[in-house]
Amino acid sequence: MLGQATSKLSKMHARRNPNLSIQSTTTYSQLSPPPQSATSGAFLSPTVASRRGLLSRSPPASPSLPSLIPRHGKKPTQQSHSKLVKRILISCCGVAFILWLVLRQLYTESQQTANYMDDGEEWEMASGSQLPQEPSAVAIQDTKGKMRWTISIPSNLEFPLRPDHYSDICRQSMELSASIRQEAKSANIAKRMFNYYQQDQYYIDVQEAEEQALLPVSKVTGIPKGFVEDEAIVDGFSTAGLKICDRTLTYVMETEDAGFGNTLMRLWMSYGLAKAENRTFFIDDTRWPYGRYSAYFMPPPSAGCLPPPPSHIVPCPHTARHLVVSGATVKATFGHSFTEEYEDARKMRVERQHKIFALLHTGYEALFKLKGDDAKYVLSRSQELYGHAKEEGGISIGLHVRHGDKHPMEYQFKKDYIPLTRYIDTARDIYIDLVESKNPKKRTPVSDSSTTSPDLFARHTSTSMVLASDDPLVYESPEIGLNSLRAQDRIVLATKAALEASSPNTKRNPWIDEITGWEGGFYRDVFLSLGQSKASTSASPKINTDVPEQAKGLRELVGRAYLLDLAVLGKADTVVCTVSSVSCRLLGVMLGWESMLGKDSEKRWRNVDGSFEWKGVVW
Repeated sequence: MLGQATSKLSKMHARRNPNLSIQSTTTYSQLSPPPQSATSGAFLSPTVASRRGLLSRSPPASPSLPSLIPRHGKKPTQQSHSKLVKRILISCCGVAFILWLVLRQLYTESQQTANYMDDGEEWEMASGSQLPQEPSAVAIQDTKGKMRWTISIPSNLEFPLRPDHYSDICRQSMELSASIRQEAKSANIAKRMFNYYQQDQYYIDVQEAEEQALLPVSKVTGIPKGFVEDEAIVDGFSTAGLKICDRTLTYVMETEDAGFGNTLMRLWMSYGLAKAENRTFFIDDTRWPYGRYSAYFMPPPSAGCLPPPPSHIVPCPHTARHLVVSGATVKATFGHSFTEEYEDARKMRVERQHKIFALLHTGYEALFKLKGDDAKYVLSRSQELYGHAKEEGGISIGLHVRHGDKHPMEYQFKKDYIPLTRYIDTARDIYIDLVESKNPKKRTPVSDSSTTSPDLFARHTSTSMVLASDDPLVYESPEIGLNSLRAQDRIVLATKAALEASSPNTKRNPWIDEITGWEGGFYRDVFLSLGQSKASTSASPKINTDVPEQAKGLRELVGRAYLLDLAVLGKADTVVCTVSSVSCRLLGVMLGWESMLGKDSEKRWRNVDGSFEWKGVVW
C-alpha cells in the first residue's frame, strides 16, 4: 500500500514536471525519504535543507524555464548584466589608455613648438627649425631624443642686446632649467640652486647645439663694431688667420645710474673673473653714457684670438662657453652663488673677501692706465703733492668726500652727509697712529741760529692732506679748505657763481637758457642733461647714446675729472672716505689688501660712514 502510494506520487510529479531530470539514480536512492514522511507535503519543498538533494543541480533542459533555486538570492539575469557592464568598462579604459600612449608618443615626435608652464608664466619652447624671433631660452630635443635647453639669439640682432633682453634670458634660464629637471623626475634637484660652477646636465651650449644641427649655424662676422680695440690691433697687427677664442667673457659698459664708479668696479671684477676662469676678455662700449673707452684709458691687453659670433655670447648660465656681463646681469654673475664660491668661510668679517678683493686688484692693475697727457699729469701732480712729505719721513693723507645723490649708510645721516669735521678728526688719528705713536722719540731738528742746543726738536713731521670731492663747495668749507690741497686742478667742476664770475656776458646772453653748476655734488639728472636743451630736460632724462657732440664732450670732461681725482688719491699713503661711495671702495682696491687688515690703529684705509667695512660689487 505504501509502495503503491509512493509510485503514484512519483508518476504524478513526473507528469507535472516533464522536463525535470534526475542527476543520479544513486543519489536519489540514497536520499529517499523515510516511510513516515513519504506522504508529507514538505517532502518536495525546496526550502527544506534535507530535501534539496532531490532536485537536480544541472541547468534545466529547457532554456525557457529558470532554475528553481537562484544562487545567493540574486537573479542570474542581473548578475550577468553587471559582469557585462564591468567588462565593457574595463575594456574601454584599457583601450583609452593605450590610445593615449600612442597619441602622446606621436605628438611628442611631431611637436615643433610647445608651451611650458612654470609659476603661472608661459614660455615658448622650440625645437627643430622653428625658433622664437626674440632672444630667449628655448627647449629642444637632442639627437638622442632627450629634452635639453639652450639660448636662442637670432643672428640678425646686433651685439649687445638690450638690457631687458639679458635680464629676461637669465630669468627664463632659471625657470626653464628647473622645469625640465622636474619633468625628468629630478624634483629634488630642481628645488635647490646650482653652485657657481656646477654644470647643468640639461643645458647644451649654443656652439654644441649648432654642431648637432639643433640650431641654425651662425655666421662669423668678425669683431663687432662696439668692441674696444686691444693693444695688438692698435699697434697694427692683423687679425687675419686668428681662430675664435675657446672661452670668452665680454663686459658691456652700460649703466642706469650714470655713475663712473660702478662701471669701473664691475669692469675690474669682470676682468679678474675672466682671468681666474681662463677666459679671453673683451670690452664693449656701444652704449656707455661717457663715450668711448679709448678716450680715457690705454687699450686693454691683447686677446690673441677673435671673439665668437654674437649669437654665441649669452648672459646665462655662468658655465656657458662665451659669457656676457653687463649692468643688467650683475646679479646673475656676482650674486649669491658668486659670493658663496669666492668668500672664505673660515675667516671673519672683511677677511672673508680676500679672493674677491684679489679679482678686483687684478683688474685694476691691468686696466687702470690713463691715456696720454692725463697719465703724465697724474705723475707730476703726485710728486708735487706727496714728494716733500715722503722725503721727510711723513705721510700723505687723501680725503674723498662724496655728496650729491649718494647718501651715507649710517642711520643718523642717511638723509644728509657725514660732517666734514669727522674727516679731519680721522686724518688726525691716522697721523698719531702711524707717525707719532710709531716713533715717539724721533724728531726733526729745528734750524735756529740763536741756539745750538741739541735737545731742541720739531714736534711734527711734514704731512700732506689732499682733498677730492664731487661738490665744489667742499673745497671752500672752513673745516677742510684751509688744511688741505686740491687733488687735481686740470679739470675742475665749478659752481654757478664761479661760472658767472668767469664769463659775465653769458648771464645776459639770450641764446643760453641757464647756467648750471655742480653745487651739492654729482647728480644723475644733471649729468644726463649736459648739452641738452631746456625742453628736452623738462622731464627726468634717460640714458641714451643718441646725444649731440657737445654733450659727449662735456660728459668726457666730467669723466676725466673723476678719474684724475681717483688716480691722484690712489697714490696717497692713506685714504679717509665713506664706504657707501663706490669711489671709496675703489680707493681701497688701489691701496691694496694690507691697507684694510691689521689693527684699527694700523689701517691705512679708514671709513667714516659708521662701522661698515669694505665690500666689492654691490647689486
